[in-house]
Amino acid sequence: MARFGIRGKILGFYGLTLAVVVAVEILAQGAAVRAGLEFEGRLERYHSIQGLRAALGDFRSLAEQYMRERLPEQEAQLEGSLLDISGLADGIVVLGDESQDAYFEQRAARRGIDAWAPLVRQSIQKRKENRSDAYQSYLRADRIAAYVDGYLGKLLSLTMATGSARYKDIAARSAENRRLALAAIIGAGALALGFGALFASSISAPVRRLAEAADRIAAGDLDLEPIAVDTTDEVAVLARGFNAMSANISALIEGLKEKAELERLLHEESLSRLTMGRALREAQFMNLQDQIRPHFLFNALNTIARSALFEEADETERLARSLGKLMRYSLSQGGSFVTIGEELATLREYLSFQCIRFGSRLAWEVRSEPGVESILIPRFTLQPIVENAVRHGIEPKEVGGKVIASACLRGKRVRLVVADSGMGMEHSLLERIRQGIAAPPPGASAMTSEGAGAEEPSAAMVGAGPGIGMANLQTRLAFRYPEGVKIAIASRAGRGTIVRISLPGEDDGA
Repeated sequence: MARFGIRGKILGFYGLTLAVVVAVEILAQGAAVRAGLEFEGRLERYHSIQGLRAALGDFRSLAEQYMRERLPEQEAQLEGSLLDISGLADGIVVLGDESQDAYFEQRAARRGIDAWAPLVRQSIQKRKENRSDAYQSYLRADRIAAYVDGYLGKLLSLTMATGSARYKDIAARSAENRRLALAAIIGAGALALGFGALFASSISAPVRRLAEAADRIAAGDLDLEPIAVDTTDEVAVLARGFNAMSANISALIEGLKEKAELERLLHEESLSRLTMGRALREAQFMNLQDQIRPHFLFNALNTIARSALFEEADETERLARSLGKLMRYSLSQGGSFVTIGEELATLREYLSFQCIRFGSRLAWEVRSEPGVESILIPRFTLQPIVENAVRHGIEPKEVGGKVIASACLRGKRVRLVVADSGMGMEHSLLERIRQGIAAPPPGASAMTSEGAGAEEPSAAMVGAGPGIGMANLQTRLAFRYPEGVKIAIASRAGRGTIVRISLPGEDDGA
């Protein structure tokens, strides 16, 4: 693509035009603001001078009245007026562009007020004391006030004369600035119109040729000559693309039928593979399920044999009954899935069975939240975990320990937890197990007994004895929940192990 395309040219020119207009407007507005501030300052000066004259005149009238009447309330008014006059006099300054006469008049007025104020206070005090020379003292002060008023009048006249000249100059400059701004805006607008006309002409001709060629293609005429464009902007890119499209469209049309047929065949093959995959996963799942049953039955029979060796059959009946319930659950033909309630009931039966063997060395707790026991899960999801917790976690520990199994709902997911306070495992072994379940093998080869290793020294390796391992459980659950199953293991040597399983929630009506 060209360095300066259509968009760049348009934005560049109109951006420059807008910048010129904005700059002219800013300059004009700045000049207007400065003129306004200057006019406001001069107007405030006029008001200050006139305000001082008015305050001085009011004071003279009030002082004259006090000299005649000597009313107490007039004294406070006179004192306040004196303070106001002093403040107004301090606020009058000579502007830099005013004449030297204005400076002298302002200085004379200032000095006159400085001389008048003590005399008028003295005369007021004498009148307050009812002295006979009070009025003569007031007349001397009043003559000074008359001089001050004359100075202020001359100062006001000089200030207004200077201000009038400045206002005329400012008005002339403002009119000139407005004319220049208008001329600049008109010039920028004319340039924009000229550029727009040239730009439209440079684009419309090749675009018109492209439109004609497109109409011919739409009518079925694919025998077109390449369209030549002399520019280097997007129109040229569009022309090259159009030429390439018209050259390839015939071949594409011919290949559409073949592609459609190929897609149909691929779709049929995908459906066939999907059906076969589902059947394979179901077969693999059932095969894994069958691996667990003999393992569990063997451990149960071994437990009965040990108990019978040390007892004279007092507990044999209880052991046989518990074994019968466990065997019925293990050999049940009711399907590959059970409710969480049924799975937890089997855990309670199994742990009660093991308590006969371990006695006080084994403590256990199985709990669930309301509403979770009706949800379906694969059979033998928790039982192998609990079995290994007893065999590999509690049994090797001299003081025994405790096993806790729980089920709850968190949002739309089921959380299953098995924890024990048994032997735990070393960090290196824990990491190997975690890596083993991070990417379980998808085929049945990863689930056969040929891959079984030696028994693990941890309660939570979920059936890591012969024929059953953590990868086995991960694979079984992945077959049932392709949308996502999470298994997390935490363990510390000598402190115990905890396994957390998170599954999508699905009640028994699903």
